[in-house]
Amino acid sequence: MFSLVYRSDAKPGFDLTQIQEMLSKAKAFNHQQGITGCLLYHDGKFIQYLEGNQFKVLQLFDKIKEDKRHRKVELLAHGELEKRAFEKWDMAFENFYGENEQITHLKLLVSDYLQRENTHHTLHPSKAVFWETIGSVLYARSAT
Repeated sequence: MFSLVYRSDAKPGFDLTQIQEMLSKAKAFNHQQGITGCLLYHDGKFIQYLEGNQFKVLQLFDKIKEDKRHRKVELLAHGELEKRAFEKWDMAFENFYGENEQITHLKLLVSDYLQRENTHHTLHPSKAVFWETIGSVLYARSAT
C-alpha cells in the first residue's frame, strides 16, 4: 500500500459548492481505482492524503497537479504503509468551519501541518498518526 500527502492553495473564488461537486466526482473515480483518502480544507488551502496502488496514486497526483482548481501544489510526503487509514471512505472530507472541541483540535493539527516547511518527503510515523487521528475523528463524527 502506498500513500501520498500534498497541500495546495484553492483557486480564488473556489467555494464550498464547487468543492462538493469536485468531491462527488473524486469519490466515484477513487472507488473505481481502489484509492481511498481524505481531503481537508482550511483557510483557502487543501491538504489531501491519498492511499492505494502506487501507480494509480501517482497517476492521480499527476492529474491533480494539472487541475486549475489548485495552485502551488506541493508534495509533502509519500511512502509505503501497512494498512489503509481511510479504508471506509473513497474520499473523506472536512471543511474546518464552526467550533467544537474536536474541530478545534483538528484545526490546530492541520494549521501546523499546512504551515510547516517540509524538506523531507518520506511518510514519517508521526504523520501517519496524524492521519489516523483525522480518520478516527471523522469516522466518529459520521457515525453520530
